[in-house]
Amino acid sequence: MVLSSTDAKGILDRVLSYTKADEAEATLTMGEQGNIRFARNIPTTSGEHGGISLNISCTFGRRTGSSSTTQTDEQSLRDAVRRAETLARLAPESPEYMPRLGPQTYRRTPEWDDATVDLPAAERAKIAAQAIGAAREKDLMAAGYFENRNGCVAIANTKGLFGYHPSTSASYTLTMRTADGSGSGWAAAESFRYGAIDPGALTRRAMEKAIRSQKPADIEPGIYPVILEPSAVGDMINLYRWNLNRRAADEGRSFFSDPDHGTKLGRKIFDERITIYSDPMNSLVPSRPWDDDGMPVERTMWAEKGVQRNLAVGRFWAREKGLPSIPWGTNVIMEGEDHSIDDLVAASDRALLVTSFWYIRQVDPKTILYTGLTRDGVFLVEKGRIVGPVINLRWNESPIAVFRNVEMMSRPERAVTREGNQPMLVPALKVKEFHFTSVSTST
Repeated sequence: MVLSSTDAKGILDRVLSYTKADEAEATLTMGEQGNIRFARNIPTTSGEHGGISLNISCTFGRRTGSSSTTQTDEQSLRDAVRRAETLARLAPESPEYMPRLGPQTYRRTPEWDDATVDLPAAERAKIAAQAIGAAREKDLMAAGYFENRNGCVAIANTKGLFGYHPSTSASYTLTMRTADGSGSGWAAAESFRYGAIDPGALTRRAMEKAIRSQKPADIEPGIYPVILEPSAVGDMINLYRWNLNRRAADEGRSFFSDPDHGTKLGRKIFDERITIYSDPMNSLVPSRPWDDDGMPVERTMWAEKGVQRNLAVGRFWAREKGLPSIPWGTNVIMEGEDHSIDDLVAASDRALLVTSFWYIRQVDPKTILYTGLTRDGVFLVEKGRIVGPVINLRWNESPIAVFRNVEMMSRPERAVTREGNQPMLVPALKVKEFHFTSVSTST
């Protein structure tokens, strides 16, 4: 069972009572997880586990040290505190140290679902059996991973701050491959509610992609119109979000820098269809109501109808520049239009339909230029229909250019990316230009 707010606070208060530091902060994380994994049409692992971890940071003046433990008995907690204090005394002074926050008000976000907590191992086994059985019928190889989690995170410090956030999650990723290895399909879903995941639909989608992507045709690299499915769009949004740093903009190190005006805040940088924001209270993608520094996270508009509205501002930079502190956010939402992916395909005279990206790496931070590869299904679209698969391609692109060149959007959905994930609600995009630089032999 997950710790209650009262029990979590009791442990944290006990830890903090052991320290003689000028300031201290402790974070407790507890979770229980069940999972099943399968590969080559055979279940490989299944299990359940849980645990608790606690991190304590102690500060003397501007010197901070941290320690962690997975035990909550008195001696283990005292030992963790002593280690943190010892490391703090040995640490160099931080010129940018910020005092701990005092008491904060955190809203309770709706990231909890009892049915996800109660999901039995037999139900996880049914999910794997359904995918494996369907794969065998079509002479495909299935590999997948399903897990359901529940837990809590709590934070407290010696200045009276306390926060408690319980959450649940369920996630399922599935890959299907053809017997000759030339076709590969992928589908994934995650939510705080197990009931929001449709394993059968994911199986059908992965199978269809695998069968349809067999024996892909060669295609020349170049600039193509694309239809990016939500996973690929989610990766593009992440690349944009990771660069929303006001300090980097002020110091001239960012795309968002402006030599004449300091930053590009208030300027139109995207197509007017693009609106991106964070909101931990969103009912479809609720998230933790504070950031890593303990700052309350509220609804924050990043881009509104193509105009850059905000950049994240850390507490130190806020103090230095006399700015309000703006947390990065713990989820992301991109508005869309009332269309399906099929509608985007039907509206395309010629385009490449891209399932997902992977192996994304930075090329130029000043332009937010990245390189990456397509994966698990790229299809040529002509005259409003998918005509066949093409080989995977390497791309060099910036989310800034992608969001400037949007022509059409689908309805947003909760998406899973291949390169790290926070809760995100995003549409598929029809984009008029996307730069592919070379071919890839991987499937």
